[in-house]
Order: sequence, then C-alpha cells, then structure tokens
Amino acid sequence: MKTKGELLGINEELSTYGRPVFEKDLEPGIIAEANMDRTTFVDKNATDKEKKLAVQHEDLHHDQMQRNELGYDDNYVYWKGKRIRRGSNGNLANGTKEGDHNLPWEKEVYDEQ
Repeated sequence: MKTKGELLGINEELSTYGRPVFEKDLEPGIIAEANMDRTTFVDKNATDKEKKLAVQHEDLHHDQMQRNELGYDDNYVYWKGKRIRRGSNGNLANGTKEGDHNLPWEKEVYDEQ
C-alpha cells in the first residue's frame, strides 16, 4: 500500500513543515525549483544525493523569499526592490539563464553553501 506522500508525489524525507517537496518531471537541466507558495519541485529522475543538495539550495531561496528579498511572477523576478523582466525558455529578458550562478540571488546562495 502506498503512503499518502507517495500518492501525492511528496518526498517525505526531504520535506519539512511548511515546505513540502514534490517530485515531478522537470525540464532538462533543472533539478529543483523553489516556488512562491513555499513548495519545492524536485526532478523525480535525479539521484537521491542530487535531490538532497538541490533542496538545500532551494531552501536558501525560500529564506530569501521569506525575507522579501526575492520573488517572482510570470513576468518578472524581483530582487531587493529591483524588477528584472523574464523572457522565455527559462531565460531573463536579457538572455541570462534564470539559474545562472552569477545572478545576485544565486551568487548569494552559492556563497552561503
């Protein structure tokens, strides 16, 4: 018999109170995503180690969101009061890939890890 987590696609091992982690198919090259609703999506095909490291990374983005430093909607990424237009295919309007390590919100997380 499947657990509730398995039925809902929740990774119970990586989830914490208020921050559930859902396993699903993500776009190629994407291992995890932090969502504005405090959920995290993790690629179900990633290894357990990749999932764990990616969720730790996304939790730091959730912390940024909780401090109102980072946010996003369909059209923009918001970083410390600045609005950056989103483009298509996971890129910002200037062509930078959204997960690029040099973006200030990514750099802050990588520096903290």
